[in-house]
Amino acid sequence: MVKTPEEYFAALNFDMPQTTGSHFSLNAAEESFVQKYLGSDLLAHLPEVQPEALMPSAVFSATQEKTVQDQKEKPHADLRTRLLSESSVQMVSFYVREQIFLLPVSVIVEVLRHMPLTRLPRAPSFVAGVVNLRGKVTPLLYLDALLTLEKNYRYTQKSFIIVCSIKEMHLGFIIDNVHTLYTLKQEQFSWNAEIHLGSGAEFLCGIADIEGKLYGIVNPDIILEKLLTG
Repeated sequence: MVKTPEEYFAALNFDMPQTTGSHFSLNAAEESFVQKYLGSDLLAHLPEVQPEALMPSAVFSATQEKTVQDQKEKPHADLRTRLLSESSVQMVSFYVREQIFLLPVSVIVEVLRHMPLTRLPRAPSFVAGVVNLRGKVTPLLYLDALLTLEKNYRYTQKSFIIVCSIKEMHLGFIIDNVHTLYTLKQEQFSWNAEIHLGSGAEFLCGIADIEGKLYGIVNPDIILEKLLTG
């Protein structure tokens, strides 16, 4: 079953959650990121942004709640293992430099348009910067740096951001555009992306076969690990 974003969200009307103040209560992953790249002084002065969402957080709340529960029950299970246990999986497809990739709806918090960010001079090249997104420290990452061979990474007024939650930390993945929404059956997946893509599968957890075309499934777990340890 395939739906465009317009079809899927046309009948929905969501109020965005309101957040006041810029107080941070950091978990372990956020604390590691702040210490590595940001520092407490810059953190204290990071302006809070509350952008309008293209696909609001309420859309993803049900699958997010299930994911949080799954992570509590199986704290050491990675994304690939969790997805393997599902008979069908909802996926959002999106463009990165004319290529289509997928992310499970279960890890997505919201989809946003371009927003101002704070640059981080000490961060690796795949990190565009960081924002205080409604009181949550949220790094924005160039997916074209991680998934393509492009050398000039792109973040423009036309860019979109898929905000994902991984181990209670938010990551913003910079993309060119949202493609569509799929509900895929387990038999459409291959969870050994390296067989098809070799070394290019470093940041993928699997491949989906959609009408005879193969699309890579982005692995936020591995990207977060690279961000915090690389």
